[in-house]
Amino acid sequence: MTASAARRYPDYGTFAVWRLLAAMLVMGYHFSFSAPHDDALTTWFEHMNPLLDMFFVLSGFLIYERYHDRVLTRGAYGRFVLRRLSRLYPLHLATLGFFAAVGMAAHAGLIEAGGIDSRYDMSQLLTNLFLLQAWGVHDTLTFNYVSWSLSGEWFAYLMLPVLAFAGLRMGLAGLVAVLALTLAGLEWASRDATDYSQTWYDAKSWGAGRIFADFTFGAILFRIVGRLPARLGSRPAGWMFLGLSIVTMFAGMGTYVALALIGCAIVCVALVERQPDSASSLLTGLAPVTILSYGIYMWHPVMETLFFSGVWKLAFGAPETTLFYLFAAVPVVATFVVAALSLRFFETPAARAIMALGDRQRKAVQPARA
Repeated sequence: MTASAARRYPDYGTFAVWRLLAAMLVMGYHFSFSAPHDDALTTWFEHMNPLLDMFFVLSGFLIYERYHDRVLTRGAYGRFVLRRLSRLYPLHLATLGFFAAVGMAAHAGLIEAGGIDSRYDMSQLLTNLFLLQAWGVHDTLTFNYVSWSLSGEWFAYLMLPVLAFAGLRMGLAGLVAVLALTLAGLEWASRDATDYSQTWYDAKSWGAGRIFADFTFGAILFRIVGRLPARLGSRPAGWMFLGLSIVTMFAGMGTYVALALIGCAIVCVALVERQPDSASSLLTGLAPVTILSYGIYMWHPVMETLFFSGVWKLAFGAPETTLFYLFAAVPVVATFVVAALSLRFFETPAARAIMALGDRQRKAVQPARA
């Protein structure tokens, strides 16, 4: 086993809790569109839009920590890409297949589906299949709409060598320069924005740049944490900064302020949880649930379609009643259950199979090269 393979990284249990909370807020936001008098509820959720960016900042922090010096050769970079693909793609393919089947059935007239020519635009199936849908090639989101973030993360993974090179050659200043250039480009791209939905920090159909900026910010935070003494860290301070960031979101103080406070929260927690004796029994006990954040994020649109567009609308007629909120507990619980079963019986075996196939291909190529 190589030295890099023997590395052990912190668990960052608090980060896992935050990622789960972000995934649940996204789920609540999307479910709220089916609620009676949904405008006020969806607006309430929309105030917390920067928490979605927190999800990607945390990903950037963790990915940069583990791989910033492990993508410097073609073989190492290829293995990194394959590892990330094995984690993301099986569930993406499964949920995309579900919505593609719904779209084909709707186009064939077998079922009724809203947005048949927009959400189920079959001409966009290939870009979704290859995770290109958030690279600015379309104006709308289709099929499993939340997979735009996978497309953006895929872009950030492919661009990781840029961050690795900048960090290793120029340190923190190099990463700050990459972030400044990225933000300048994003601000220029959204220079004609006239409302909230057109700004770069709300971009989805061209959200790859947004997510790359978040990833870069996460890499910067990792570098900052490496320069600070552990005594400055504090879990309560991290939660306090996170709470302050939410206050600024509702106060309308801007995304940059909210993200700066989120950055302070991440630094405070990371300084503590990087230490060998920082384990928390509470966070350890929550691990079987917090590990489901990706599955909850990806499966909840499927549950939304089945329970709200299906059961609630077809069986109950979608009545304007507060009983909706009681009914909403059903798809929430179903999402958790399906996410757990998917991780255990589908995603993990599929990821292992993909990595094993990659290893066999690599071993077959090496003798040929020799």
